Amino acid sequence: MADKEGPKVRNDGGLPPADEKTLADLGQRIEAARKTAKWTRPQPDKETATSRPSDMGVALRLSSELVAGVLVGAGIGWGLDRLFGISPFGLIVFMGLGTVAGVRNVLRAVRELDRSRSGGGAKQDQHGQTPADKK
Repeated sequence: MADKEGPKVRNDGGLPPADEKTLADLGQRIEAARKTAKWTRPQPDKETATSRPSDMGVALRLSSELVAGVLVGAGIGWGLDRLFGISPFGLIVFMGLGTVAGVRNVLRAVRELDRSRSGGGAKQDQHGQTPADKK
């Protein structure tokens, strides 16, 4: 049987010199083709691409706001039930309060997103005051 030689690979894991030269030539041809092409790849507007969150990101943020409020309320209620032995009243009360807090957080986040998407005027703090109002 004749010995069949596989691809020649150097010990350092790189390509043989002939393949490196071929890849370099290919890279130069691709660059030349890009320079002479009649069309250009559209570049996204950097301001629009980075300043507006995706719809999936918005959905995850809103759902996590609601779930976090309910879980924190339930955790506090469960802890109070265990501490004072008043089961299940603490869990019920604080789960309700957590739900209310979660809904308020979702509404606040939606207002912020709506304001930022519509271009909203001056930024406001948590009390709805603009920097001009504070002077």
